[in-house]
Amino acid sequence: MPLESIESSYPMNPALPDGGISRSESVYRSLLSWIEEGRIPLDGKLPTENELTQHFQVSRPVVRTAIAKLREKGLVRSVQGSGTVVIHEPAPPAVNSMQLLQGSSVRDLQRCFEFRLLIESEAAYLAALRHSPASLERISECVYPPTHTFPTKSQQPLEAFDFHHFVVLAADNPFLEHSIQTIVSQRGFQVYLRLCSATKASDPVAHRTRINGEHREILRLIERRQAEDAREYMRYHIQSAYEYMINKIPVTDED
Repeated sequence: MPLESIESSYPMNPALPDGGISRSESVYRSLLSWIEEGRIPLDGKLPTENELTQHFQVSRPVVRTAIAKLREKGLVRSVQGSGTVVIHEPAPPAVNSMQLLQGSSVRDLQRCFEFRLLIESEAAYLAALRHSPASLERISECVYPPTHTFPTKSQQPLEAFDFHHFVVLAADNPFLEHSIQTIVSQRGFQVYLRLCSATKASDPVAHRTRINGEHREILRLIERRQAEDAREYMRYHIQSAYEYMINKIPVTDED
């Protein structure tokens, strides 16, 4: 997408923050805000690397690092010969969970979780058998210690998904890896993201603590190479997440 179409809200050569944040992180956050605010819509293209380097007054490696982080978060995908395409659709303003889940949306959400149960439970099984020190470290970086105190704000949906992504990578199977990468662009997963944004946990700290505890248990089983148990606990974890989301949908009486 040409920069002139989004520059009306973003000044040229914006100043980058001093201290505590890298240039690539600053560019990443700016691009993230463009996507989240719908400046670059679903299926739209990011500006070219040359345009971004001129806009932010940074080097090409800085821009590439920022885009790589967007790609890791499941927000964009690179298409050879076509640039970088946005695969994340921001939630519409002032929307509630019932408005989100109309028509086939509930079905899409269900099918998404069915697929995740199949893919990720087997990935946990294989990760327990095949993980390397490096892949195990990547999973560990997504897990907090039991004594960690979470902030009161709700967790970002894709933050928890990083853990699942690295479990799949630890399975060392390119077919599973491709499958997990395609999930984030599918309608059912987008419904999940919008539903997460529209429905907040009544106790965010307790909710995040519980999820982290389940992640810690999966990591423990993978680390000890208890493949069968890792598979079953991952199934339990994903099924619990699905039931939690479904229970957030208000029940209405129909005539």
